[in-house]
Amino acid sequence: MHDDDLFLPESRVRQLIADQTPQWADLPFRRLASSGTDNALYRIGDDLLLRLPRRRESVAVTAKELDWLPHMQGLPLAVPNLRYRGTANVGQSVDFGIFDWLEGDLATPDMISDPFQAAEYLAAFLHALHQKDTTGAPRSGPANHRRGVALDDLSPVTLPAIDSLADEIDIKTAHELWKRACALSLPQKSVWLHGDLKADNLLARHGRLHAVLDWGLAAVGDPAADYAAAWVFIDPTAREHFRNALGLKDEDWLRAEGWALYGAVIALSYYRGGRNEVLCRQCRLTLDRLGLLLF
Repeated sequence: MHDDDLFLPESRVRQLIADQTPQWADLPFRRLASSGTDNALYRIGDDLLLRLPRRRESVAVTAKELDWLPHMQGLPLAVPNLRYRGTANVGQSVDFGIFDWLEGDLATPDMISDPFQAAEYLAAFLHALHQKDTTGAPRSGPANHRRGVALDDLSPVTLPAIDSLADEIDIKTAHELWKRACALSLPQKSVWLHGDLKADNLLARHGRLHAVLDWGLAAVGDPAADYAAAWVFIDPTAREHFRNALGLKDEDWLRAEGWALYGAVIALSYYRGGRNEVLCRQCRLTLDRLGLLLF
């Protein structure tokens, strides 16, 4: 899927478990399907999940996530609890983590019973995340795929991605949206952001939003990168409810639209054509919610 893909046969993953965590060596073990592009996921027994980088680009991202996940405990929504941190050799040394399994289903629309409640829960989660201490925290940039940097810094990759999708989106309107979003200044205060709030990284239980997964893109930067969930995850009927719950100004909202556009066109332009159809469907849904999809 990528030029920098790493490969570790499942037999070697099982050997990692046996060598480094022998107490779990006899538990059932299987790889899980995922639309994610940074990590391979393996379920160990009923109660554990192993995450291992699947790309060279994600090695540092995963290490950063393992460093900072303990700092994220105590938020209104559950976050993964690290049980073991190890290293594997996949042509280079990489860190991996074994976590407590979080029960729930991916928070797709059919798993959310009340979209307004989901909007409130996610807004409360973001409000609490923004209160987390940022001392010593990683800053938005290469370490988190640049989520939360100034939008105009991303123009060299975003504008060609928009143009490459002329057969699917209204590129004139997309360019106008991007230009308006890039003209805005960053907020004076940088805060913690998750960086990838989409249904694949959220869990629902009993119809309610329950947990936030995959913190590899977390860093300190512009929170509008997370407000983009208004078009990526939040049901359109509850979008204004989400905005009001966070008390967002017009400038925050427009930057959030820019971030939603960025994420969708970057991923769709790269993965369409059979590389990752699940992710492409998610991107097209976002672009439709932005009013940019042609059909």
